[in-house]
Amino acid sequence: MNDVRYTLPSKDLYVDVQISHKTIMLAQSNTASIINAVEQEITSSYESAKWNVGRALFGNGTGVIATLNDSAASGQAVINVDTADYLIEGLFVDLYATSATTTPTETHRIKSVNRVPTSGKYSVTLDGNLTNSLSSGGFVTVQGSFNREITGLGAIYDSSITTLYGLTKADNPHVIPTSVSANHDLTDIVLYDAVKNARRYKNSKIDLIMMGDAAFTAYQRYMIESNVAVVRDRKFVGGTAGLEVLVGDQMVDIVNEHFVPSTKAWGVDTTAFTYYSTPWDFASYNGSSAFNLIPNTSIYRALLASYGELLCKNPGGCIEITDCDDQ
Repeated sequence: MNDVRYTLPSKDLYVDVQISHKTIMLAQSNTASIINAVEQEITSSYESAKWNVGRALFGNGTGVIATLNDSAASGQAVINVDTADYLIEGLFVDLYATSATTTPTETHRIKSVNRVPTSGKYSVTLDGNLTNSLSSGGFVTVQGSFNREITGLGAIYDSSITTLYGLTKADNPHVIPTSVSANHDLTDIVLYDAVKNARRYKNSKIDLIMMGDAAFTAYQRYMIESNVAVVRDRKFVGGTAGLEVLVGDQMVDIVNEHFVPSTKAWGVDTTAFTYYSTPWDFASYNGSSAFNLIPNTSIYRALLASYGELLCKNPGGCIEITDCDDQ
């Protein structure tokens, strides 16, 4: 076994909570209305925080959630991106003009997302017109998150991420997960070989396999056509659908996870992962109010904050199966 030291600085997780002075004034005659308005904004912010953490846990730490397919001229409110999997209405995002840029061009809130692609492009409507032009190849991040996100599963599997936990992957092959191709024929044999090799050579007992949409569909089709017996259906927190199946001589949960790339499957030993975090709470100073008026605006703002990081003690024990779709 390799004995190495991981370097893992904590990451800052923030969610803006905003409510206008106008809303407060209109509800002033009814205290309950003010409470309801604030409560609704806080509740939606907590939901946004949970969704963002869930998304980031599958990210590669860069914070990039979409890339622009086309250039976008100033004055327009619609951009075309390569994926909508990590976008949601109401999310504040930073827009970067080109792939070489490290400073956002501007920030917007997502008004709507068209999840039906046209020629492989997903259109996203922003809450206002662009004040600057964006080039094809520019990108989108969650506001303030570029290169500052949790070290998610993507950082383990993504070969373009060259360091992990302070270690250079090329110099530490034990942190690189095993990757095999299903060759567009995802069967129990493919799963069994991957799980067996992880246990035999990487000291990892895979108990969860997360499949992207196309991969999960292909596996379901295989099970139906091959009359594979499912031990039992599973329903996880958040409504994720899954199956519990016997892979070789061990039970494995197989779930459809849309944050996993569509044609891939990621297998993990869940006991190797720990998410360290502080509780979500409002950032305030010396007992001051959580809400403060933003200078030169009529908006009151509060900040929900948490600090943490995801650690896998055996990242090389993870498995990746590519080409899982049946096309």
